[in-house]
Amino acid sequence: MIVQHTQKLAAVIALSFALHAGQTLAAPATTTPTASPQVTATAPTPATAAKPEPTVIKPPTLETQFANLSKLSKTQSSRLDQLEAANRDALTRNQALQLENDNLSVQVKALQSDRSAQMFIYGAVAILVGAIIGYIIASQFLRNTRRW
Repeated sequence: MIVQHTQKLAAVIALSFALHAGQTLAAPATTTPTASPQVTATAPTPATAAKPEPTVIKPPTLETQFANLSKLSKTQSSRLDQLEAANRDALTRNQALQLENDNLSVQVKALQSDRSAQMFIYGAVAILVGAIIGYIIASQFLRNTRRW
């Protein structure tokens, strides 16, 4: 399988060199029955054997560099605008959440103080009930013992 890919790659490279050199490729010969096939062997001459020329890479011109930079700056400026809008939205949401958090913490403190006041009232009522029950029991006990 690797050999097939290597052969295909070699064929593509040979084709690209042939096209780069300006040579035309002949159509593949089809096999047609002929009465007397003639086989001629010719050695390639230096004129027909074309050596591929190295590819010369031209540096980009200033106009193309400027066009690329302007496209890049436009895309980056639009991306920057999107990021700024998203940042503003996030800051607005952050402020709203902070206000909500402050409101909830005030409510928690109020509920905690209400709970402690409620516990204080329960304690006072328990002491009062205990004092009344103690007075009643003591008065009953003293009534029985104070007989003149």
